[in-house]
Amino acid sequence: MAHVEATVAVRPARGSSPPEGAAQTSAAGLSADVLVQHVLQRNPGIEAMQAAADAAGARIESAGALDDPMVSYAVAPDTAGGPRQGLNQNVQISQRFPWPGTLDLRTRVATAEAESADQQVADLRLRLTALARADYAQWYYVHRALAINAENTRLVTHLRGVAEAAYASGQSPQQDVLQAEVGLVRLQNQALELKRLQRTVQAKINTLQNLDPDTAVPAPVELPREAPLPTSAALQDAALARYPMLRSLDARVDASRGQVDLAHKNALPHVSLLAGYNSLMDMPAKRLTVGVAINIPFGGNHRGEVSEANARLHESEARRADARNQLLSNLEQTRATAVQAVATIQLYNGKMLPLIRLNMQAAEADYSNGSGTGDFLKLITAQQQYLMAELELARARADFYTQLASLNYQTGGAIWPSPLPATSRNTTP
Repeated sequence: MAHVEATVAVRPARGSSPPEGAAQTSAAGLSADVLVQHVLQRNPGIEAMQAAADAAGARIESAGALDDPMVSYAVAPDTAGGPRQGLNQNVQISQRFPWPGTLDLRTRVATAEAESADQQVADLRLRLTALARADYAQWYYVHRALAINAENTRLVTHLRGVAEAAYASGQSPQQDVLQAEVGLVRLQNQALELKRLQRTVQAKINTLQNLDPDTAVPAPVELPREAPLPTSAALQDAALARYPMLRSLDARVDASRGQVDLAHKNALPHVSLLAGYNSLMDMPAKRLTVGVAINIPFGGNHRGEVSEANARLHESEARRADARNQLLSNLEQTRATAVQAVATIQLYNGKMLPLIRLNMQAAEADYSNGSGTGDFLKLITAQQQYLMAELELARARADFYTQLASLNYQTGGAIWPSPLPATSRNTTP
């Protein structure tokens, strides 16, 4: 497992502009780890599921205990106050003992069910962690996109001023000014869409934290850069060993197997020991009695119980097999998407953005040196291409971080340690 954690260690981004209004350090802005901490501390779903897991754990002690002893008492009321005898009474106590090994089986089943519940708590914690990191990636993207939009708005505003001055001096046509105006309107419409997305992501983040949707959310700090991904084999090993829902189903299969054994035990006799005192007996030596009672198991009720337990076991095993296959499929799909995001980031940083910058510089040079009507259009087009490339790069970074969060969930927390310790038994998501 250490191989997986070391391979996907992330590092802070370098050489990229932070979102507008975002702090340079996690102390002044919202980091992903801080958001995860808040979600794990405040989300009411964890508390509810943890209470259910605690209830399952509390059943372990009672599952291995004997049934309560039975006491019976009877009296002959007509003997009360008789001239030659006192009140006649019959007192009896009994204790039922199941077939040897039954109590241990009950304890084993209850322990497996408690473990299954604990793993479901761990799964919820990891799912909420993945959701929080995915929403954080969206929060980063929308801030970065707004910053890019503002930067391009300033640039186009400047170009409009240049075009107006050139038009006023007769050096360029009015079409240049109109092209700049169209570009500004498009940027304004994009800003409206981004602000709507910002409000949507803010509401999602606050919902995870059990806060009012309108609660202010601090600006994000920079996302980590892309990092080398583990091999598919390493991810599969981690997932099969650590994925909480798979471990929950493992425990459920153990519980079902115990239920099958219990059904067979229930088809065997149970013994009850009895002791009593009956003053109705005429001879004192007959009044104290001890005995034993044994049930005689027969009939279709026991056969039906065994058949039902076997069917439940088959269901549990089938669910586990299906979950395992689905996990491995999702894991491979998530990794493939992450690999694509890394390739996109590298392509844009290595080729796309440098080429677009050169194109912008050439368009600026053409417009500065000439007066053709096509020069300004080329400049605006080059500027729009640069804007789109910056946005696509920010989206690729957010996508990579989102997929990394999904991989962390699917591998049971093998990529990032949990910011908070787990509260359930024997779980460390």
